[in-house]
Amino acid sequence: MTDKTAPRCQLRLEWIHGYRGHQCRNNLYYTAGKEIVYFVAGVGVVYNTREHTQKFYLGHNDDIISLALHPDKIQVATGQVGKDPYICVWDAYALQTVSILRDAHTHGVACLAFDADGQRLASVGLDAKNTVCVWDWKRGRVLATATGHSDRIFDIAWDPFVPHRMVSCGVKHIKFWTLCGNALTPKRGIFGKTGDLQTILCVATAKEEVTYSGALNGDIYVWKGLNLARTIQAAHSAGIFSMHACEEGFATGGRDGCIRLWDADFKPITKIDLRETEQGYKGLSIRSVCWKADRILAARRTARSSR
Repeated sequence: MTDKTAPRCQLRLEWIHGYRGHQCRNNLYYTAGKEIVYFVAGVGVVYNTREHTQKFYLGHNDDIISLALHPDKIQVATGQVGKDPYICVWDAYALQTVSILRDAHTHGVACLAFDADGQRLASVGLDAKNTVCVWDWKRGRVLATATGHSDRIFDIAWDPFVPHRMVSCGVKHIKFWTLCGNALTPKRGIFGKTGDLQTILCVATAKEEVTYSGALNGDIYVWKGLNLARTIQAAHSAGIFSMHACEEGFATGGRDGCIRLWDADFKPITKIDLRETEQGYKGLSIRSVCWKADRILAARRTARSSR
């Protein structure tokens, strides 16, 4: 007779090709071990460039769409889509789950950001109110929650110089948040006559409540407090998808396929057009950029998507 029992075999994931760039940004970082962490589908990937090996985090049950790296550059937060989406905080070395954050968002977790000391985690949902939450992630507890905006939020960042201050941005808005106890209070940025009302795709903060933001038209908007102070026109020739702050200054990446490096005062250092490199091509778009000392890490995708 034919044995109809299931074979005692298991599938083992060996290699994942590709990178999730569609509708995602700021999702590629160097870890403390100089490995690269990112995600594809529902898998967190830790890639060792020296040995050309991958390790996998498999704690999600649907596609991952957001990622943040803890200041220790060891712990990673990833957020997923789904009816009951959740956030996993996990160890990039051991690939073990440290904390799971549930029951705050619906549809998906669009953005994530750790604060400067790594104690709190901000998240933005894909629900109709684009809900913003602040977590004590080690305890799995929501500290504060508030309506984010009536339209999509693309990025959120903590101010490392003002511990209770956050900035979020999205479709034709930027908001500056203050966390006081369990109250999360937003104030809208004032564009005034300095620049056009633009969709803001990414943000980074600096000292003295200065905020830099990348706009859909390729300009960089410079904010002082709530007010738009000046614009850096045509910083990119198309939308700026990614902005990374580091010790050396800032890096930006855009739909124009270019990476630009800026000093701490956002004065230009250099421009790299990846379309003109050996592996470049027409329609190349930079979705994420990371600058660390003498290394620049960038993720690209083709021109099929819009934002």
